[in-house]
Amino acid sequence: MGAQHSAWPTSTTGFVDRHQRALSCLVSVAILMALHLSFRSGNAQPFDAGEYWHFSSPSVFGTEPSVRGYFFPALLLPLHFLCDLMADPAPLFRLGMSAIYGVALPLLVPASFQEAFGGKVTFWRRLVPVVLLAALFPGLLIYPLSDLPALLLALSSLYFTLRGMQQITTGRFLGMLAASGVFIGAAYNTRTIYLFVPVGLLALLALVVIHARRIPALSRWAGIAALGTGMIAVSLPQLLINQRTHGVSSLAVQARVDNHSLFANQLVWGMTLQRYETTVNAKAPAPTVFYLDPDGEQLFKEVAGQGDLFSLRYYLKVVAEHPVHFLSLYTRHVINGLDVRDGIVYTRKPSPLRTPTALFNFAVLALACWVAWSMRVRSMQPLSPGVRPAPATWRWSLVILLLPVVTILPGAVETRFFLPLHLLAYCVIAFYFDAPGLRQSARKHGTAIIVAVVVAAGVFFAVSSSTMAQLQYSWPDVYRYGLPTK
Repeated sequence: MGAQHSAWPTSTTGFVDRHQRALSCLVSVAILMALHLSFRSGNAQPFDAGEYWHFSSPSVFGTEPSVRGYFFPALLLPLHFLCDLMADPAPLFRLGMSAIYGVALPLLVPASFQEAFGGKVTFWRRLVPVVLLAALFPGLLIYPLSDLPALLLALSSLYFTLRGMQQITTGRFLGMLAASGVFIGAAYNTRTIYLFVPVGLLALLALVVIHARRIPALSRWAGIAALGTGMIAVSLPQLLINQRTHGVSSLAVQARVDNHSLFANQLVWGMTLQRYETTVNAKAPAPTVFYLDPDGEQLFKEVAGQGDLFSLRYYLKVVAEHPVHFLSLYTRHVINGLDVRDGIVYTRKPSPLRTPTALFNFAVLALACWVAWSMRVRSMQPLSPGVRPAPATWRWSLVILLLPVVTILPGAVETRFFLPLHLLAYCVIAFYFDAPGLRQSARKHGTAIIVAVVVAAGVFFAVSSSTMAQLQYSWPDVYRYGLPTK
């Protein structure tokens, strides 16, 4: 992402003044309010959005067993309390959700991205991720779903980790690492797939512990202890809720489906499903829309009777025995995870009718790849004014943010599960877009760029179109596998 340069400010304060930040928040809130009004949100919360909203009710919070963590309902609790006081809660719900995301997105996202990857932040650049999320993932902004909050919490954790590493010689080091632990613990509690992110953070800190020889050993190891303490502290309420509702003394979210972990279920379901959606169309024969994988179905029938696929050992054995099959399966999962057609989450019509959205999404991803590639070419040249260089740890930051995507990849795919990768693409466009550099790139490599885009589009839409042809509403055998029969 760029070579190392001379000293540079360690916060975004020097790049955009206070008034620009405030104005970007106001504009962002206005954009999100318009989005809410266009979808008439707040009148009903379907399916898992309804579950999160239900568990955030003051009369219910922390008293009913759930496979969801407590933290996201706790964030919604004040808004839910105020909405309960209103005869018509929809306007307040819209304003509250717009205000939360309208402030977090133009402030937190640029600050975290710039700390991890560098780039240039201006008033207009702050709004690019907001606009692209509103255009491609409106459902994550208008419904109380955990995907975006968990990602924002993980970004906060990464931000405090990187800032703390820069101040390892000061007293603020431990406080920032403790804050990082709180945020990543909250991210896991909000969406359990973020359990793997602390592994990346601890590995990053371990490098500092190993190489920062000038720092006393006690101080270095205290940073890791502070991160762990923060994670434990934010998980203590979950321990109390687990004891009360599940009779289990554990800090972990009790995410189990039919006596199997949710992750194990996802692995099994992912064997035969290329992707799935949820529809709110009253005329649809079922709420869940499945897009099956014929090759995966055939393999599932062959191996399901020979062992317990919910066992990680047996699942990995099957993967090792059929490496080519799973490589092609996971490749299809990647393309289907990137193929956004119904970012509203709760669809009105089947995905094949969302071709314009799919084309726009592909264009955005292609542009992000072009910008990223041109960044590598420009890394050997002097930076443009106002562009912050990428730190030496940018590769670690990339791995950390993509861990939730990598770990969910073998499971049943919904495009919102790939949100970290999509948001990363939006941020590359927002904070590294350079029109003169792209024009220069087009002049030098125009033919190669066109060929690459055409080939990528051909593969991308060949796979996604094949997926769309496998639409099915009835539950596949893989979903019934291992479940008790009536």
